[in-house]
Amino acid sequence: MSTTTTVTIHPPGSGLPARWADAFGELQAIAEKLKPNANKVPDVDEIEPLVRRARELADHCEARIAAVKAVLDQDGRQTEG
Repeated sequence: MSTTTTVTIHPPGSGLPARWADAFGELQAIAEKLKPNANKVPDVDEIEPLVRRARELADHCEARIAAVKAVLDQDGRQTEG
């Protein structure tokens, strides 16, 4: 039994999800939507906002990962000291 979850892709500038998993899920949904399709001519007007939103989400996800790494690095230094 599989569970299908629908992810809403928000427009650029609409704010970022509070949870990393939600941001990453939206980013994955955008990546799926941007996959090439041989039967369809790409619509630049549709692609441009998706790419902008993906950049926002990717930056947010990278910042959250960097914050966790900083905490781990700090904890590691405290343990060594």
